[in-house]
Amino acid sequence: MDHLHRSLLNTYTAQPLDRSAHGRKDPDWLAAQLANTQAEYLILNGHSIVTVNRAPLILSHDQFHALDSSFNPMLLGLKKTDNTPVFLVNITEPEEGLSALFQPILDSINNKNSVDEVIIESLSLWDVTREIDSDMASMYSYAILLNHWHITTRFCTRCGSALEIKEGGSVQQCTHEECSHIEYPRINPAAIMRITKDNKILLARQESWPEHMYSVLAGFVEVGETFEQAVEREVLEEVNIVVKNINYHSSQPWPFPNSLMLGYTAEACSFEFELEQDDIEDAMWLSAEEIKVKIKEGSLFPSTSFSISRTLIDDWFQEQTGTSIEAFKSSLAK
Repeated sequence: MDHLHRSLLNTYTAQPLDRSAHGRKDPDWLAAQLANTQAEYLILNGHSIVTVNRAPLILSHDQFHALDSSFNPMLLGLKKTDNTPVFLVNITEPEEGLSALFQPILDSINNKNSVDEVIIESLSLWDVTREIDSDMASMYSYAILLNHWHITTRFCTRCGSALEIKEGGSVQQCTHEECSHIEYPRINPAAIMRITKDNKILLARQESWPEHMYSVLAGFVEVGETFEQAVEREVLEEVNIVVKNINYHSSQPWPFPNSLMLGYTAEACSFEFELEQDDIEDAMWLSAEEIKVKIKEGSLFPSTSFSISRTLIDDWFQEQTGTSIEAFKSSLAK
């Protein structure tokens, strides 16, 4: 399996949209996408997804244009299947104002489905990832990453003047004529690494995590270093272990709020470690059989199933046992 297809197994990577980089440079083409009656509008409230009964609220062209507001939609791209334009719309209404804003749509849902109650709320992508399909999860990951940049980047980094949205939201440009600097979306690159030695894997946890949750090590890439150097440095800083045989595994966009995770594997030169107390609360070397015991007794919960950290752990676990962690957990419930 090549790296592209391995990465596509990670959550938030099954991107169903063509970003239309060339088309979005043409104002007439962008206007045509806005006028397209088949267009869809993903609704965000800051870093949250606006949902109706936990299902993401996606407005049709008519529903969006019926809203009594001046929202500025940003083009995410065209669906690869049928060229449907998909837009991001960020609303700034407080939670209690959502129902009033979308009341006509809620009334329509009530009339069609005769449901007892329609609940509109803003939910984190973290909360709904398992409840939506992979294409939708990827679209919302992309939307949240882009929206985070627009929320946090309002002024030119060169002269401090206000920025103006260009190319459907994929860039912003300084409004000061003598500057006109173009800003591009910022992504924070991070390395996440599975460290093994012989038949054991190193798992660690931070104090802020849910009780008994363990994962692999990770850290942000610093200026002037490669991802491989970041792997080497982070492991040394966090657990004082020297590593070798650093190899790329796969990648994953991580919209919490704006990271790009590149996964690596590496071998430890020693089992001895020393914790960096400011970051890591606990760490331990475990064999696959020891992981089984701890999962069974409830003293170990591997990181969330939609994270690349879980993929890195699970790939190793399958190599050792011939089964996935989820399959093993399911067998315990029988």
